[in-house]
Amino acid sequence: MNAQPRGTTAHRAIPHRAGARLRGTPKAQPRRALRLVAPVANRARRTPFVVVLLTLIGLGLIGLILISTAMQAQTFQLARLSSQARDLQTTQESLQRDVSELKSPRTLGPKALWYGMVPSQTPVYLRLSDGQVIGSPKPAEARTNLEQVIR
Repeated sequence: MNAQPRGTTAHRAIPHRAGARLRGTPKAQPRRALRLVAPVANRARRTPFVVVLLTLIGLGLIGLILISTAMQAQTFQLARLSSQARDLQTTQESLQRDVSELKSPRTLGPKALWYGMVPSQTPVYLRLSDGQVIGSPKPAEARTNLEQVIR
């Protein structure tokens, strides 16, 4: 180590080749022999980076495969559920058609007779706004006015 105090800089003269030639005193410097040097361990520094990079690429590819597989499974499930929804829609329309057919007067008349109901010859109406009964109710007689309902 240098014995110079810190913060001071010592300037020393650096001999220059041109200066030696100009002065006329050639200084012979010993030539160093060239020798082979072991290669720098660049490979060792690159190896962890390459391993991390290949690991990330591998994990990315595995993730893409898993996502693709999941999306295909969801596509098949979507197709199955769409088919089921179409079948349920058809069933609902069929049931609605059956209910509206069963609610029609053409179907209700014979069913009412089958249950023992007798059609009235004087209908009575109820006004919902004020609850007033319009008409005079009279009890129906058994086995009367059957031809009108059956037709």
